[in-house]
Amino acid sequence: MQGLVLVADVGGTNTRLALAGPGGWLEDVARFANEDFDGFDAVLERYLAGHPGAVAACCIAVAGPITPESARLTNRDWTISRDRVAERIGARVRLVNDLAALGHALPALGEGQIEVLRAGSGTGARNGQALVAGLGTGFNVCLAKATSEGLVVVEAELGHASLPLSVYEGLEAALGDKAACFPSVEHLFSGRGLTQLHRALTGEADMAAHVIVENAPQTVALAARLTGLLARQMVFQYMPLDGIRFAGSVGRGILGPLGRAAFLEAAEQHDGAFSGLVARVPLGLITDDAAALTGLARLAWTLARG
Repeated sequence: MQGLVLVADVGGTNTRLALAGPGGWLEDVARFANEDFDGFDAVLERYLAGHPGAVAACCIAVAGPITPESARLTNRDWTISRDRVAERIGARVRLVNDLAALGHALPALGEGQIEVLRAGSGTGARNGQALVAGLGTGFNVCLAKATSEGLVVVEAELGHASLPLSVYEGLEAALGDKAACFPSVEHLFSGRGLTQLHRALTGEADMAAHVIVENAPQTVALAARLTGLLARQMVFQYMPLDGIRFAGSVGRGILGPLGRAAFLEAAEQHDGAFSGLVARVPLGLITDDAAALTGLARLAWTLARG
């Protein structure tokens, strides 16, 4: 393992680990179900048992609150200690937000990893700003800004913000008073949000998000339409003229064939003087579930060389 860095993407449901070479290429990518372990340390031990040897550095992305010294999963009682991991592997460790890892990955993602949802109108200049929006176990965004000195990634916690008025009104039109059950962005645009949306819309028992995607086209279309309305608001909030890239298992599900038309119709609706601005923004879908590891590899090698 000499000449390699270790990267880990700790999501709400699964944890992915890999080794990465100086060119950013990944090898020995492995995925572990979080429910099978009592903490990240146990996952790390399982991976290292099959990959002994020294690494140059390590970068870990976590779906939850981050400090330089520790990270905590939002939906699971896991705390990750930078110093404990560093002691275990004998190398420097950096902790980052999971969406920040995707932001760092954007410049390195190829055509096979991003699907074009809308190319954008092509009018007006770009500004070097791109946004990643992750819909999975939770919701969050990350703004990536290309500058003359390199990529700058800006973290956020948009999932805990209140729903934009246009999204809430669209939800209220479909659900009536039940719209009040979705007080925040993450309450709607996440796996549990899709489950709750389906229950509120149909009255049926709870279904897992992937089951809804496969069997409930009405719910998928509504979720996709609301995501399109959210995309419009994020254009004004972040001015990502280089594009919005959606990511996460729920994002890939509702923006697939069943929901794409409803998403684009809502995203492209003409409702005022700024419709031209919204139309300029390319929209895409990150299809590679391990894309965050690419961004982590870039960060880990920067750490190793620093």
